[in-house]
Amino acid sequence: MKPEAVLEAPPGWRRVAFVSDLHLGADAPRTGARFLAWLRKGAAEADALFILGDLFEAWIGDAQCALESMPGGHEVCDALTALGSHGCAVAVQRGNRDFLLGSDFAHASGTSLLPDPCVLVLGGQRITLTHGDALCVSDLAYQQWRALCRAPAWQARFLALPVDERLRQASAARAQSRATQGSMELLTDADATEAARRLGEAESDWMIHGHTHRPMDHWQGGQLRQVLSDWDLDHAAAPRAQILWLEVGPRWLTVRREFLAAPRAIT
Repeated sequence: MKPEAVLEAPPGWRRVAFVSDLHLGADAPRTGARFLAWLRKGAAEADALFILGDLFEAWIGDAQCALESMPGGHEVCDALTALGSHGCAVAVQRGNRDFLLGSDFAHASGTSLLPDPCVLVLGGQRITLTHGDALCVSDLAYQQWRALCRAPAWQARFLALPVDERLRQASAARAQSRATQGSMELLTDADATEAARRLGEAESDWMIHGHTHRPMDHWQGGQLRQVLSDWDLDHAAAPRAQILWLEVGPRWLTVRREFLAAPRAIT
């Protein structure tokens, strides 16, 4: 799929941060606390922050913005708004867990919603940004589900359901996913050939994505595919929280991965 948008970074952007797969919700209090702490301090060093999907573990539509029971959601929206008010541009891409993020969320969080895929032009480089689930082409069952739930008719039917029923279905879907997935090692990986094809369509040789929970830099045929880490400070045997930084220098872009420690206490 050819990228729907090309974003030209303003000349003043020098440090850009990328994260994905935070899966925030009631089951991830330590992850949420660490992300909030980083938004309030570490993220202030960025001129822009790109969240490439699955900010939330589940999103039942923007009615969720008004729910008092949205675990940490209001705090996240407030922290993103505050970050934007201090001059950091914040853009969010929808993931496979929060594909129903909409304009009400964007307004509540002061963020921009990105199409998937899109191209960021930064420091003279065309960088393809995508959540990454569309690259897992060998998972045929998931790709069928992805096509279904992105269809406007399906979304209209789901959003017409009462909020309680949407919450029930989202909870059931998460339980089924955990039962079939078991561990991150069983997640279907991105297909390198599909990634190369999409880079060709985008006239790009650099891709950044999440979804697979396998942080790594892949080089193939002169193309670079950088996979973001998920964040899990609650359940993982090896807790992880990582930011990918791109810094614009006088001649080239510098790439750095920052690893955050878990908070000592939830505040």
